[in-house]
This record gives sequence, structure tokens and C-alpha cells, in this order.
Amino acid sequence: MARRRSIAFDALHAAVPAALFAGVAALSMLAVHPVYVGISLVGALSFSLLVRGAAATARGLVWQLPLLALVCVLNPLFSASGSTLLFKLGPRSVYLESLAYGATMGALMVTVVLWFEGAAAVLTQDRLLALAGRRARAVPLVASMTSQLVPQLLGRARTVRSALAACTAAGSRPSLRDELVRTSTMLLTWSLEDSVERADAMRARGWESGAPRTQYRPERLRARDVAALAGIAALLALCAACAWAVCESWRFYPRMEGLAPWWSYAPFALLAALPCLLAVGRGGIDECA
Repeated sequence: MARRRSIAFDALHAAVPAALFAGVAALSMLAVHPVYVGISLVGALSFSLLVRGAAATARGLVWQLPLLALVCVLNPLFSASGSTLLFKLGPRSVYLESLAYGATMGALMVTVVLWFEGAAAVLTQDRLLALAGRRARAVPLVASMTSQLVPQLLGRARTVRSALAACTAAGSRPSLRDELVRTSTMLLTWSLEDSVERADAMRARGWESGAPRTQYRPERLRARDVAALAGIAALLALCAACAWAVCESWRFYPRMEGLAPWWSYAPFALLAALPCLLAVGRGGIDECA
């Protein structure tokens, strides 16, 4: 039987981890700064190890680390800018600043992927659906119908073309334009007929019958959830203000300069460590999944 580590997010409303992970991922993508990216990478990797486990994290790093190395190596070849020359590769000059920018962008990509993987481990499909409104809950239905109808439409197009190609008694083979017109006309007629039948079937099942549908809410927004959301919002605002000031003063080119005082990075370090702190807080509880 599979076992899952219980974390503090399980006792909170789904809106709390959703706001936290959305905020830290957005700040990680917008704050292109080596220190910010490094802090976010450490936080994302630590949370992945705590919640997803070492094996699942290693399976992801198998393809994420080569991607980081690829971006790091390719950037100096396409953007030969900087003032600190490391070496020459044929006609290309490789500068330290270009290499650092490529490493930062590669680490940023890996960081965002790790945050999304950690969020997926906390926010299950049921919790995400509970966050969505009634209209938003129709999106999975539309997506599933689209994934079913597009292959069906392509298969019917092949059937129509095969039937037209087999009808050789009507004369010579039509031109490509005439064949496309006849195929699209038959597909349109076929699709309209199916749409009427599908609409009748959905109406018979009570879909959009006009009466409001009852729904089961597995989670209730409580006072502590509101307090947690307010605290996360305040921390995100502080981190955004600090990131704006730090990134405004930082320059990659022509020379890396503009590091801010250490306390400018402290709010974001707390934000990146917050998921791990919540995971460690309930880390000793194991329950059957």
C-alpha cells in the first residue's frame, strides 16, 4: 500500500498552497537575478525532496540538469557579450557574463519546473476542482470532448476520402480543391448530425437544465485560512518590492555588478523556505494514501 507523507498543507484550504506556489513561481520567473534564482532553486529542490522523495526528484533531474547545462553552454555562443574573456572557441569569444546569464536562465527553468512538480504533489485534482467555480468546472468536460472529437473527425475524414477514391464509376478523379470541398461538406453534415444527438443526450442528463446544481465542498474556508492567505499576500508584496529594487540595480552586462545588501534577499528566502517549513512541521506523520 502506498504511503504519503502528511504535510501542513493538508490541514489548510487549497487556496493557501495555491496562492503560495503561484506567488513563489511568479517571483522566480520575474526576478532574473543569480541570488534570487539560487534561493528559489534551493527551496524548490528541498521541498521536492521532502514531499516527492529522492527517487522522484532524481528522475526529474535526469532531464532537467542536461537542459540547464545546454542553456548555460549555448548562451555564450549566441550572445557574445561581456567584459571578462574566458577563452576563444574559433571565431567566438566566451565571456564570463554570458556564461553566468545562461546558467541563471537554465537554473530558472529547472526551478520553475520543480515548483510546479511540488505544487502538483500538494494540489491534487480534487482540490483544484474545488477551487474552480461552476463555470470553470466545465473546462475538463470541454477538454475531454475535444480530445475525443478531434481524432474522431480525422478518422472520418480518412473514411470519406477512401470512399470517394473508391467511387471510380462517377468519372475521372476530381481535383484536389473539389475533393477538399466534398470532404469538408460531408464532415460538416456528419458533425451537425452528431451535435444534435450529443446535445439531446446531455440535456437528458440534466446538463444546463436551468436549475442550480448542488455541489459538495470537501473544504471550507476558515478563519485560519484567511489569516494564512493574508500573511502570504503581505509576504509576497514585500518580496516583490525587494525584488524590484534588487533587480533594478543588478546588471549582467557589460560587467556583473549591483549586489544588494543581504537583508534585501531575506524576505524571498523566507518565502522559498516556507513550503519546506510547513512540510517539516508535519513531517513525522505518515498516513496511508
